Amino acid sequence: MSAGARRSERLTLPGGREVVLGWGEVGREQDSALSPLEREGLARCRTDKRRQEFIAGRLAAHRALALLEPGLRAEVTAREEGPDSGRPLFSPERGLALSISHSAGLAVAAVSRGGALGVDLEQRVESGEAFLEEAFAPGEWEGYVPVCTGRMDPVTAAWAMKEAVLKVWGVGLRAPLQKVAVRPELLHASEDQVSLRLMLETEGLPPGLGEPPSSTAALLVALRDGRVLALAG
Repeated sequence: MSAGARRSERLTLPGGREVVLGWGEVGREQDSALSPLEREGLARCRTDKRRQEFIAGRLAAHRALALLEPGLRAEVTAREEGPDSGRPLFSPERGLALSISHSAGLAVAAVSRGGALGVDLEQRVESGEAFLEEAFAPGEWEGYVPVCTGRMDPVTAAWAMKEAVLKVWGVGLRAPLQKVAVRPELLHASEDQVSLRLMLETEGLPPGLGEPPSSTAALLVALRDGRVLALAG
């Protein structure tokens, strides 16, 4: 995988589930390709940054859909009710899962048949003590050190994977981060990819978040520009 024009378009999660990726350039995409429904969502974006991310993410989703099923068309919207309100989805859904992430000028959309999916793209995070205490449960990020050493920054990997898993769950950053631990079990590792089985540990969750997944398959990919891509589902 490279950080330039040649980016991965297909990845396989442990267990054999294929995921197709679409990419977009934040700030360089045109909104003319958006559907009327998507334009309604764009109109609700309050800042230029959010508008640019919205456009790039929607176009990335369309590109992923075209790779998965050439000729298939659907609009990208978001769930409005329930514990996973805000989750992006295709309309009509067609039995497809969708997740979108943005990172410093780049958008990625992950599409797959089957159940919920989560993707996150992160630049190297500033791992100061305050961030570590706020973002992770006790001992959580340290579990990524042995599986990431020599491949990617473990704190960045832990944070990207946590965000991806929270997207699978459908709650995003509404979850109390210190009360949710994502524990990795290494299945396989290569030079730039790590295959994992993840176990979720939670305690004292507030009501209304829905049932978290107890475990999920996952993949971490190191991009050549230092970013980390996390995929869970």
